Amino acid sequence: MDLPGSSTLARDRVLTLAATNQVAVTCVAPNVMTFAVELGCGEVDYVPASRARQLLIVSNSSPLGYRPDVLRAVMAQRDAAERFAAQAATLATAGGYGGMLLDFRSLGARDVNSLIGLVAAVSDAARARNLPTVGIVIPVADTAAYPGRQLGALTHFLALQLELEPSSPGPFAPRVRMARLVGARAAEIGANRLMLLIPAGGYLWREGAPRVPVSFEGAAAAAREWGVDFVRDESSATLRARAPGRGEVWVSDAVLIAGIVRDARRLGIRKFALYGLGGEDPAIWPAIRAEPEITR
Repeated sequence: MDLPGSSTLARDRVLTLAATNQVAVTCVAPNVMTFAVELGCGEVDYVPASRARQLLIVSNSSPLGYRPDVLRAVMAQRDAAERFAAQAATLATAGGYGGMLLDFRSLGARDVNSLIGLVAAVSDAARARNLPTVGIVIPVADTAAYPGRQLGALTHFLALQLELEPSSPGPFAPRVRMARLVGARAAEIGANRLMLLIPAGGYLWREGAPRVPVSFEGAAAAAREWGVDFVRDESSATLRARAPGRGEVWVSDAVLIAGIVRDARRLGIRKFALYGLGGEDPAIWPAIRAEPEITR
């Protein structure tokens, strides 16, 4: 769809992911051949009513995090994978969605062949039910577990999650490195087959504690509590605040996100999404001059 307006970004193609429901895969019996696909979260209340549901998110997530063990049980036998694919496609059709976005996280390089088989089964099931679009979320940096060429051949687009997982306080979406990684992915299948999933929040490290997700508002509150100001990390263009002995916070803002979008558009990428919404830097929207698609 085209967005009204005179800017180039406003004319970029947008695939709406707004107000989708989450699909969690859960084992309902010790027998790994028995599983269910269940609808999870309710509608996102801040999405404008004019945004119709289009893509159903199909995921191995759970309240305790992503479950690679459950997904491996599904992928272990061809019949289980085909039944999973058929059930997911049936849910998408029954819900009036125009397709599915697969979000199969926390897999490793040894799972590649099984993952490719499962994605092929889902794509076949989608075609059989006349669902026009299947995409898949992949980590931007993990080419061993999520090879773009093979997965791109089975889907309509790859949704690149622009987030690293630093084990110590630091940038999670460094702009320069992200530009290199996105460029490499574009070389695999073409920029027109990519969507960028850009984090709108950040992470908080309190002294002696693991990192936790934080909104822009939450990051600002932590900085105020510590009595320190945000500074922009020169190497990554990410905002950070640091209080010795108390902690650090790193967070996305309008400058970082607008820069990532500009870098991607130079490569020919025209599909974008923000996740972690609800407390994002309010300056994001005017900075990119037109809303990208919205997902939770």
